[in-house]
Amino acid sequence: MSWRERLEQILNSVSVSGGDLVIVGIGNTLRGDDGVGVELARILKESMKSERAKVFIVEDKVDLIPKMLRDVNPGIILLLDAADFGGRPGEIRIMKLEEASRKAISTHELPLDLIMKAAGISAPAYVLGIQVENLEFGKEVSPQVKAAANEVASLLLKLVVSL
Repeated sequence: MSWRERLEQILNSVSVSGGDLVIVGIGNTLRGDDGVGVELARILKESMKSERAKVFIVEDKVDLIPKMLRDVNPGIILLLDAADFGGRPGEIRIMKLEEASRKAISTHELPLDLIMKAAGISAPAYVLGIQVENLEFGKEVSPQVKAAANEVASLLLKLVVSL
């Protein structure tokens, strides 16, 4: 199944869950491609017009996720993050949170699944990871990674309209 089909499947389950789609942008904007999750979340936050979709930006402070979700009823949580899963730069993968936490995802140190469990957050959570090319300090997001982020944003904006 392609990432596009998987994303559509995940968003369709939001309707069934009765909760909101919660999107969280993660990353360090000072470290090249690691900022892609934050950049993508900013695009969505500015453009998304659905009351059932909530967008949060935590950057590299993933320990703030439980606090941000305190007053939200998440049906599905979609974490946007840079990833290093050995793919080609800009490749997109969607993984269950448990699977993603076992891989080298982004530059944050705390395992995301542990943070969610400790906070008692039980909504299904997924990581949409974009394969990095460059994590060098002071660099911008590389063209392939930026193009992938734009592709994800475009699809999410289309799919969220039906929530």
